Amino acid sequence: MIKSLGIMIGGIFVGAVGVEIIRRKCPDALDKLYTKTNEITSGVKEAFKKGYENAVQSQKAVEPSA
Repeated sequence: MIKSLGIMIGGIFVGAVGVEIIRRKCPDALDKLYTKTNEITSGVKEAFKKGYENAVQSQKAVEPSA
């Protein structure tokens, strides 16, 4: 378990260093990636909320009133 934790922490460190190297060499590409990821995430969140509202409304319509 300690070995797995060490590997995970090492992977996080290597990933962070890699992102910093990429950021210094081509900062525009990383900013575009962050912007695109934010747009996709916002779209998914909005679609989930709409689907949830539709499911809740249809569930309320199906339930008999007492």
